[in-house]
Amino acid sequence: MANLVMGYWDCPICGTKEIRGDVTNCPSCGRARGEVQFYMKGYNEGETREENERADIEYLDEEQAKYVSKNPDWYCSFCNSLNSDNAETCSNCGASRADSEANYFEMLQKKKEREAAEAAAQPQPVQPQAKRRNPLLIFAVILIAIIGLFVWMNGNKTAGDLNVTALNWVRNINIEENRIFSESGWTLPAGAEQTGARNEIHHYDSVLDHYEYVDVQRSRQVIDHYETYYTYDDNGNGTFTEVAHERPVYTTEYYTETVQQPVYVQVPRYQTKYYYNIWRWTPSRDVTASGEDHNAAWPEVTLADNEQEGQKTERYSFTVEHQKEKKAAETYALAESDWRNINVGDQVFITEKRTGAAPYLSDKDGNKIADLVRIR
Repeated sequence: MANLVMGYWDCPICGTKEIRGDVTNCPSCGRARGEVQFYMKGYNEGETREENERADIEYLDEEQAKYVSKNPDWYCSFCNSLNSDNAETCSNCGASRADSEANYFEMLQKKKEREAAEAAAQPQPVQPQAKRRNPLLIFAVILIAIIGLFVWMNGNKTAGDLNVTALNWVRNINIEENRIFSESGWTLPAGAEQTGARNEIHHYDSVLDHYEYVDVQRSRQVIDHYETYYTYDDNGNGTFTEVAHERPVYTTEYYTETVQQPVYVQVPRYQTKYYYNIWRWTPSRDVTASGEDHNAAWPEVTLADNEQEGQKTERYSFTVEHQKEKKAAETYALAESDWRNINVGDQVFITEKRTGAAPYLSDKDGNKIADLVRIR
């Protein structure tokens, strides 16, 4: 047999709280219950209680439960009073139950519908509308700002207080030496002189050898026991019915399973490896010439019988000093044809982008004359 729990109600007339559910008139103002909703102390609708969380539940004993009807109270349509299911006439006004059709739950549903309709009928406060900004104007402002930033970032900074204080040129020839190298490999290069060959391990292949049985630990979730929890249903007559539910409690179970696993062995694969001598041209030394004038020339080279000229490199640069600003001297490299047009004592203009792009030689208006590479 399900346990019955005492419910409570609040007087809608005088506001008296926690009136027992078996009391049909407010003990403070004497008014009949009318439209009320029953509740349990310390319990919210929809909550659950565990087995050990029911100490504060106010149960009805067997004697009290015998006089409680299992049906909800009925609602008097004439005086708005709730009456026990056992009563055939209204305890407040004497009207016949037959003339009143609604019960407690229907009364609650109509009350909720009425409150919802009243809320919908209430005039909604008019929210002051924020002044809307013209999206085209906002877009135009942002676009102008982006264009302005782009133009500024790509703008030029031209320095015009620069005097050329030095010229410099460097020409270098790398000398290569023909040397013999002892090497080995899986193929014999063209022009190599073979000195030997033998079978050696080229790589290993994983080959299935056999299967073996091993014990592997597994786990699974199994039901350990069931635990009881409770919910409470409003009977609509000042009491609640305690409903017991069960749910499984799981535990992790470990077990050993014997499985078959493959075992692989590493099998060496052999291939012919060649040993040989081979002649190669290899960088050996540098021959360099330099100067501080326009008389650039390649250095004179004397080659041994096993030498040849390799890669040639050259660099032409000039150094400038700031006349108006206290800055360190700067050195730039450029193409030879442009370098030959620069002399010590010349005043030059160097322009660079604010974005940090490479500087270039220019006229006073920033027009490019030659590309530069800053050395220091």
